[in-house]
Amino acid sequence: LGREEELELLLRRWRRARGGDGQVALLRGEAGIGKSRLAAALREALAGEERDELVLDCSPQHADSPLRPVIARLERAAGLAATDAPEARLSRLEALLAPLGPPPEDVALLADLLSVDTLGHWPVPDLSPQLRRERLLAALSRRVRSLAARRPVLAVVEDAHWIDPTTRELLDLLVAEAADMAMLLVVTHRPEFDAGAWLGQPHVLPLHLNRLGRAEHLALLRRVAGGKALPAEVEAEVLARTDGVPLFVEEVGRAVLESGLLREEADRWVLDGPMPRLAVPGSLQASLVARLDRLPSVREVAQAGAAIGREFAHDLLAAVTGLPEPALRAALDALAAADLVRRRGAPPDAVYAFRHALIRDAGPCCMDMPGIEQNQRLTTSRKI
Repeated sequence: LGREEELELLLRRWRRARGGDGQVALLRGEAGIGKSRLAAALREALAGEERDELVLDCSPQHADSPLRPVIARLERAAGLAATDAPEARLSRLEALLAPLGPPPEDVALLADLLSVDTLGHWPVPDLSPQLRRERLLAALSRRVRSLAARRPVLAVVEDAHWIDPTTRELLDLLVAEAADMAMLLVVTHRPEFDAGAWLGQPHVLPLHLNRLGRAEHLALLRRVAGGKALPAEVEAEVLARTDGVPLFVEEVGRAVLESGLLREEADRWVLDGPMPRLAVPGSLQASLVARLDRLPSVREVAQAGAAIGREFAHDLLAAVTGLPEPALRAALDALAAADLVRRRGAPPDAVYAFRHALIRDAGPCCMDMPGIEQNQRLTTSRKI
């Protein structure tokens, strides 16, 4: 909502990139403003086009872990699992890399990056740490270039304000080389991220996302309400408190709908009695507390997941919480149904991610967990 011009700009840049005139788009805006949603809308708009898609997710938990977004992407693409036998891990990595015919040194360096035993097939060169890093970054850049030579590439780097220094080096390389590739590179970031070195280049498009106007703000709130109008006083209160930030509109709107204050009728929502003072949560944290208070059986699971990180695996959460499997699955299903987390894969191999970094950030600091046992569990999950 309210991003039609920005989306059209991105689509025009994609059409140029697809023809070999590579482009970079920088989506800048405050937390919750809709940067990731715009990037997702671009991917949805291109769903029918032949392309390769590369998505790197940066996170505060890995801001000091070299190339963690790249490692996670390659592990997912190759289907690597920590429990696989060494032969299986090597075979899967080779199957991922073989179609592009990389040099043997590149295979060895990428295997070393992913802690895959080459079993003597791809000897790792004896290099100094500095030279090894330079060769590895060059190998990763060559892989992206080879992908773009085969078919156009849409690359998305999410939350670059949390990027680690080594991945930033790789991103600098890709931005510099993008103009000569069939690639659109989209980078989402908050205002504190320094993109100054890239600005002014003809293939780099900076896009600043502003807050929603009142009409879009109201339309989004009504989408959250199932397409029905809310009482005028409720709409006015939500709009006043959320100040045009889409994520806040969604979360505060959901909190109000789940509060029991409203009754659904055929074409609208009505108040069940007078609206209490301060019935509408005044912040994102308050709205999440209100929603989780109505899901008491999932609070411990939500807090343990938040302490682990933006993304957490089913088996790790099971170990941290110590809950029986049926109870854990029921809690995770409830969190997914409330659209607080999203699931990838099926339990027990599933991986969950909080729908937005701000939702995860609010978790540990705004939920009370009475009792020594629960506090000990939180401490354990933070250590993990």
